[in-house]
Amino acid sequence: MPDQNNQTNWKIPSLRQWGTLWGVLMASVAFIQVAPYALASVTDGSESISSSTEGLLPDQQAQEDQVGFLADIISYDDLNQNIVAEGSVEITQNDKIVRANKVIYNLQAETVEAVGDVAMMDASGDVHFADRVELEKKFSKGYIKKLHSVLADGSRITAEEGRRIDRNIIVMKDASYTPCEPCKAHPEKSPLWQITADTVTHDKQDHSISYEDAKLEVYGIPVAYTPYFSHPDGTIKQKSGVLPPKFSLNSRLGLGVTSQYYWAISPSEDATIGARVFTGSSPQLLGQYRKRFEKAQINLNGSTTYTDRKDSVGGETVTTDKEARGHFFGDALWELNDKWRTGIKAQVTTDDQYLREYDITNDDVLENEIYAERFDNRDYFAIRALGFQDVRVSDRSTDQPNILPEFEASYLGNPASVLGGRWSLDMSGLGLVRKGNGQDVGRVSTTLGWQRRDVSSWGFVNVFNASARGDYYSIADRDEGSLVGGAGDATAARLYPLLQNILSYPLEKDFESSQMVVEPTVAITLSTNAENDTDIPNEDSQDVQIDSLNIFQANRFPGRDRVEDRSHITYGARTGLYEDDGDSIEVFLGQSFRFENEDNPFPDGSGLSKQKSDVVGQLVANFKDRFTLNYGFQLSSDSLRSERHELDASTSIGPLGLSGTYIYARSLEGTDLDRSREQLYGAATYDLNPEWTLRSAARYDFSAEDEGLRYADFGINYTGQCVSVLTSARRKFTFQDTGDSATEITVSLGLKNLGTFGNNN
Repeated sequence: MPDQNNQTNWKIPSLRQWGTLWGVLMASVAFIQVAPYALASVTDGSESISSSTEGLLPDQQAQEDQVGFLADIISYDDLNQNIVAEGSVEITQNDKIVRANKVIYNLQAETVEAVGDVAMMDASGDVHFADRVELEKKFSKGYIKKLHSVLADGSRITAEEGRRIDRNIIVMKDASYTPCEPCKAHPEKSPLWQITADTVTHDKQDHSISYEDAKLEVYGIPVAYTPYFSHPDGTIKQKSGVLPPKFSLNSRLGLGVTSQYYWAISPSEDATIGARVFTGSSPQLLGQYRKRFEKAQINLNGSTTYTDRKDSVGGETVTTDKEARGHFFGDALWELNDKWRTGIKAQVTTDDQYLREYDITNDDVLENEIYAERFDNRDYFAIRALGFQDVRVSDRSTDQPNILPEFEASYLGNPASVLGGRWSLDMSGLGLVRKGNGQDVGRVSTTLGWQRRDVSSWGFVNVFNASARGDYYSIADRDEGSLVGGAGDATAARLYPLLQNILSYPLEKDFESSQMVVEPTVAITLSTNAENDTDIPNEDSQDVQIDSLNIFQANRFPGRDRVEDRSHITYGARTGLYEDDGDSIEVFLGQSFRFENEDNPFPDGSGLSKQKSDVVGQLVANFKDRFTLNYGFQLSSDSLRSERHELDASTSIGPLGLSGTYIYARSLEGTDLDRSREQLYGAATYDLNPEWTLRSAARYDFSAEDEGLRYADFGINYTGQCVSVLTSARRKFTFQDTGDSATEITVSLGLKNLGTFGNNN
């Protein structure tokens, strides 16, 4: 979504920055408009008072309008009806301070003139200087000469002159703006970059700032010109206008330019429309609409184009004829009351390649959902209907089932409400519907549980859980080749009672500047032989692997279609050393043992398929935020052979920064994860100096099939005081028919307070 405060051809500073060009005039109205009262309060009709004099506004003025006044000499010219303050004149109002050599107020003409080293500082820290400031006609018109402003962020603004035509329009001549610091050795030299304009007009009624004959100069040399452009002045949250252009360079699409128009329909409604034009492909139309109500909101966006595409047919890549392609994403949320809300989410695309090809999203599966939710203290209820679109261009791509409907309810009692423990009730149900004669599944599940937690005087921590779960399934059009087996329709029911007791004994030892904690833990889980019936399909319990996070769970299966029956014991220990300065290291080891090994429900590769589970562990370390490590592993119980490794580490050595992620996981027998997965991602940065940085990243796939480099990125970044340049050359080594295989070069130019030009994100 574009930034509503800066909808413009160029993202120029808001009123506080560019607007400060004439801010001194507006502020002058505030303090000079009431100055006559201050002056009058210290004059007694004599021609001259030569002493330091102070005054305040009359009591009837509001506190925020009070003005303090100080001058060496104040005189009254009865003939010309002038009040003159001279010599170190200082006027204060709230947090504004104005100084000048001389201030003249003409009672008849109602004009105010401040001359000689006029300086003003406001509450924001901005400081403004001018040779002369004039106001006339009840201060609705004014003039300023030789303005020079230094803003709080170091930006500088200059103008030869400025005029206030009426109460709403201010016009400046020969103005310039730059956020770049001047050269210390030669401050007279032109800055690194600045914007100059012959005429700058601020329309307060229209809340806009417009420029005529504006130029972007680099070291005083014009590099860009526009005869006219405008942008909001920052006093309103949104205003219609053309957004900054964005650029991209892609080996498949060619050079791309994005131009969009932002339409501020109302304070609670807006739209953005535009197009991306490519040298190597057909144009793409873009659109977005947002609307916010008192208790609801809508967000819609989409795109369309007419072009050919590459597809995989019979294992070969072919190019299809030109066709209409596009996508539509939308979501809406409605807060019905303080407990209920409902919403909708829509995601559709014309083909599998489109979203990746045009760099919209890398999601593998798109979700469509209608839902309603209720929140009430500790209780929760939801009902939803879901539909999916699989956009993977691979053998794993399949027609995703629709869920019509799904509901879940969770009710949780207060602590110690029943026998010193807390009760819980969970209910769920879903209807899984596939197209045509695909397998359909209906499921209803209810779990009643109770938990109690005790801490003994010896320091033992004991958590006892008791639960009973009932599941009922109805399966239609069973697929003989599916995981269920068989054919036709079937029903199945299952009762799953469970008792678990977790006992831990945390031990702590303090040292001079550190603390050590050792926590051994043992869990015993008891259950009946649930016999994961072959009539019960496995839709949501396939990706099961033991690790340090789930090893102490009573049921290590994800989802509900499979349960860990019979009984087992789990044991492990976590130890950690924690330094006072924040350094730390933690180590965990754990294993599980089934009392009976008959009818083991876990697949090979999960780490739980044998009576003794694989050994799982985790090592987490942090050293002065310069080295971090998170390493999880799974070792075979009999040979300690590696079954899974997950490593995430980063370090910084002087100007060099390194980070990497490595994952290896064996295949899971009997699931669609039938191939081992192994991948390495690494990234590096090197700071040549505080301004220049080199960076690179790569991802390599070690899979037995299709091994090779998947992604590579190299870039050079420059970050200066008022400018940044980010360059990147990126290559994705994937199959061409995925729409994701391309070489992309981007260059982003960031100008302080103006925004970023060049990237398409």
